[in-house]
Amino acid sequence: MRAWRFHRSVHDPLDTTGSQTYGGRWNPKGVPVVYASPTFSGGLLELITHASAPHRPPLGHVASLLEVPEEAGVAILEPPYPPGWNHLSDYRVSRGLANSWLRSGKNLCLEVPSVPGAPIERNLVLNARHDGFGEVEVIDTVRPAFDPRLWDNG
Repeated sequence: MRAWRFHRSVHDPLDTTGSQTYGGRWNPKGVPVVYASPTFSGGLLELITHASAPHRPPLGHVASLLEVPEEAGVAILEPPYPPGWNHLSDYRVSRGLANSWLRSGKNLCLEVPSVPGAPIERNLVLNARHDGFGEVEVIDTVRPAFDPRLWDNG
């Protein structure tokens, strides 16, 4: 399966430093994962949502197309989701939902809902400790063309 990974151009597309250092919605600090999206538009929406400089495009970012080995397994987090899974700053519920997937080590990927793209868009969390992570390939890297209307202060 293919997935898009948006990242700063100075970092390798499969670098887990940020997720391991700070944690994220679906992983606690100290656990190396890679966040990606099955669609370019979903990944772009996540990037825009998390842009550290509001009203300015993240020009230092690129999008890498990954080939993820399906035989390494994909666990899918299905609705209904418990209250709080999409809290904007408290990730205890979402991390709790992903905890058994991380502990089991059975599947390389966990497919999860996208908060800004709910209920349609999905994201993929790739467990860098899984044996199949070494088989993830970077197929292409592109520089997104940021539409200036997204950044218009109006």
